[in-house]
Amino acid sequence: MAPTFTPLSPVVGAEVTGVDLTRPLDPTTAVTLHRALVDHLVLFFRDQHLTPVEHVAFARNFGPLRIAQRAAFGVAEDAPELSVLENDEARPPNVNHYHSDGIFRRQPEFASMLRAVECPPCGGDTIFVSLQAAYAALSPEMQRYLESKRAVNDFMKLHGSPAKARSWEGDNHARMDAMRRQNPPVEHPLVRAHPVTGRKSLYLSESFTTHIVGVDAEESRGVLEMLFRHCARPEFQCRFRWRAGSVALWDNRTSLHYAVADYWPARRLMHRCTIESDALGAADDVSAA
Repeated sequence: MAPTFTPLSPVVGAEVTGVDLTRPLDPTTAVTLHRALVDHLVLFFRDQHLTPVEHVAFARNFGPLRIAQRAAFGVAEDAPELSVLENDEARPPNVNHYHSDGIFRRQPEFASMLRAVECPPCGGDTIFVSLQAAYAALSPEMQRYLESKRAVNDFMKLHGSPAKARSWEGDNHARMDAMRRQNPPVEHPLVRAHPVTGRKSLYLSESFTTHIVGVDAEESRGVLEMLFRHCARPEFQCRFRWRAGSVALWDNRTSLHYAVADYWPARRLMHRCTIESDALGAADDVSAA
């Protein structure tokens, strides 16, 4: 049976039926899912009760996976590519920003795949944002202003903040410091064309983007704050309610996400893997853009 796609909003997100993620993916279905991903930016699957090994096997259909580092998050024992995101009464959620995964890297990751293992009784949704829709809604004058600009993205804007102090406690300090040294501040364009579709989008992250290169500090701060507020408009979003066994696969090149931190002190347990590059699409070197 071919997969079917039901959009969750006009600009971002589609729920997929007709695919069992526990089974090997045939090449035709992989191409169909990839095309839907670059069109909808995020795909959602329900009732997919995967083992960690099955999780990474499905993700590997779309490109090579990064080995997870035990620093900000844990790592699954039987799948070294799988990060464990665990929040409960002792570990409150602490990322209340719109962000894309890996924008602080010289070569950011293509996609992320997140699976709900245990959900709170209510709350804990994730909001996804289309950066293509956000760019298209800007005035032509603002689009022209931004297209020549580059911005600095810094791992430490988030991970060096007081909210992340828990990550630096005890022997985890050395692991976090190693990640800091592996990821010095890096410049990326504020506007980029998608390597598969050619559609233009904003490219920034409230969690990691610090300033616009070559622009007065006050102007940079004002423009970025305007863009952060602009991207938070509901017209550019969809909101996904998790259940155990739900999966989201999203394209970090053209989307932001926000994990709603409204469920504390309840427990929320998620598994995530990172797809480093797009094996089914065009080559993409954002650092050279």
